[in-house]
Amino acid sequence: MPTFDVRANSFGFLRLMFAVLVIVSHSWPLGGFGKDPGRLDNNLGIFAVEGFFALSGFLITMSGSRLSIGRFLWHRILRIFPAYWVSLLLVAVVFAPIIWRTMRGLTEYPFASPPPTGFIFLNALLFQNQITIGDTLTGIPAALMWNGPLYTLPMEFACYLLIAVLMAGRVLTARMVAVLAAAAWGWVQLAQIGALGVYDDRQAKFTLCFLVGSLIYFLRERLLTLKLWLPLGALVILVVTYLTWGFHIFGIVAFAYLVLWIAYHLPFRAVGRRHDFSYGLYIYGWPVQQMAAYFGATQLGIVAYILISLAGAAVLAVASWYLIESPALRWKSADPMAWFRKKQTVNA
Repeated sequence: MPTFDVRANSFGFLRLMFAVLVIVSHSWPLGGFGKDPGRLDNNLGIFAVEGFFALSGFLITMSGSRLSIGRFLWHRILRIFPAYWVSLLLVAVVFAPIIWRTMRGLTEYPFASPPPTGFIFLNALLFQNQITIGDTLTGIPAALMWNGPLYTLPMEFACYLLIAVLMAGRVLTARMVAVLAAAAWGWVQLAQIGALGVYDDRQAKFTLCFLVGSLIYFLRERLLTLKLWLPLGALVILVVTYLTWGFHIFGIVAFAYLVLWIAYHLPFRAVGRRHDFSYGLYIYGWPVQQMAAYFGATQLGIVAYILISLAGAAVLAVASWYLIESPALRWKSADPMAWFRKKQTVNA
């Protein structure tokens, strides 16, 4: 059996592709062209996010297995929050004011209801407590929300915290993760049969994909270096359950495994290794699509709308990486508690 090489993978390529697929999927509802492509609640965008979570589960568990808990959390904060905060600022001080100005002067913009300050500060801790600013999105198909995909970020960070808890308890092991993955699978089933009442099952599905990715990290030598029989079986399960019934029972686990197997075997290993634009694409895709829809890009048809949206989001993603994300990650080796300890010593 071949030995697993953690550096030889196409995780960065798949993350980029999933970010693109999220934008493509959202182009239908945001452009007024209908629902996201896909069957029932398993549309293209949901598949892409589930793929993100599977990859994240593997990579975050690998990180948690190598770092101290403090360093682990510091790295996660640096990766998520700086670019996220800038995206909130950009919507509140650039995108929304541009649209507001086309309807009326900017004098009243700071006093819009709900206000731009609320969009920044009420959403600062990832939870989307204010989803719009005034009536800036009036007249477009998805008029109520400036950045829909951000709802997944607190779910993602909750998974990080779960890994941190396992690290703190010194139980970040294959056995414990398998137990949690089984519990998450049960959570999905309960949500599917309505046992949890009126409940959106996306958090359950995303958490399951994350934990499957986490478990596969521990079993990587056995599961990812296999050539064909297991991934082919997983592909059959995925296709059959998606087209008929039972995706939430078997298909979602098969999908998470396939994502990781493909990520390991694809040859695009240089993509995303030094420059990771996937997060920027993810957090800027929807706002760019809203701007494009407002200024009439949807009249050019779905293909042109997708291309315009991808181009605009790509520009912001590249800028985000070079100006925000990469500089923030240079602080990974910093000690965030050093200042606090120094102050305690001075005050002692």
